[in-house]
Amino acid sequence: MKKYEHLIIPDIQWVDSLPDHEGSVGGKGFPVLMNGDLVPEANAWVCPTMFQITKRQSDIVASGKAPKANMHIHEADEMYLILGDKGAVTYRITLGNDIYLLDSPCCVYIPAQLPHAIEPVKYTEGCYGGSCQIYLNRDYITKPVPENPLQMEHTEQLIVRDIQWVKNLPDHEGSVGDKGFPILMNGDLVPQANAWLCPTMFLATKRQVEIVEKNTGPKANPHIHDDDEMYLILGDKDKVEFEIGLGEDLYRLTSPCCVYIPAGVPHSIRATKFTEGCYGGSCQIYLNRDYVTKLVPEK
Repeated sequence: MKKYEHLIIPDIQWVDSLPDHEGSVGGKGFPVLMNGDLVPEANAWVCPTMFQITKRQSDIVASGKAPKANMHIHEADEMYLILGDKGAVTYRITLGNDIYLLDSPCCVYIPAQLPHAIEPVKYTEGCYGGSCQIYLNRDYITKPVPENPLQMEHTEQLIVRDIQWVKNLPDHEGSVGDKGFPILMNGDLVPQANAWLCPTMFLATKRQVEIVEKNTGPKANPHIHDDDEMYLILGDKDKVEFEIGLGEDLYRLTSPCCVYIPAGVPHSIRATKFTEGCYGGSCQIYLNRDYVTKLVPEK
């Protein structure tokens, strides 16, 4: 077994139920891709309800019978990622007393103690999309909304409604579609945020497949951080593949999977396979407000 094998969750793990949630995803319960039981070092919990949308799934959402989370609070911060093709999915998200209808792609940051709920209201047949809940603690624990809950004015400031592009990232090469790198959350976009999010996910074209095969696509060279990070490899099963370096070891990983990277562990990432016509990619989540890298120290 390689040194960092235990940091990798190679596939979805299913749980029968989640507190303050109703329903089931495909009759299987709820999908979990990271938590403190799966990876002892993890200070995050990940639940990605994302898939290629069938007519049946679209009809279930339209009828109001899809899985949802009722109003609750947490002791730690959380994020809702609404990912997928642009406008393919719409969610009704409640933050305190405010209700929002949000389309993919977007991200909502939820500070601890703020009452919140989420429910899908539109899934577009044939598109890929859904939500990915990320709770910034090792175990997913909810509490009932108290009699006098946290009140927050201007909850709109917690929402990033579309991808924001930056020209470059430290210790990264290349560009995503000649536009730079996509950002969906950081401390500049949402002052309360203690997370940074870069989702390089798309419907793969023939050109993108060829770029990946030639190893001329964007990649992150070896570096370290002072805080923890996660790589989510998302998309249809086995349709995308990434090579991830952890320390001196290389791992070949396929969608869906998740890698937790504790502070100080040298790491790198590059795509090695995309499948034309399929949606997928990686989602980097750095557990601090600003993305700061450091050189790998000499031995």
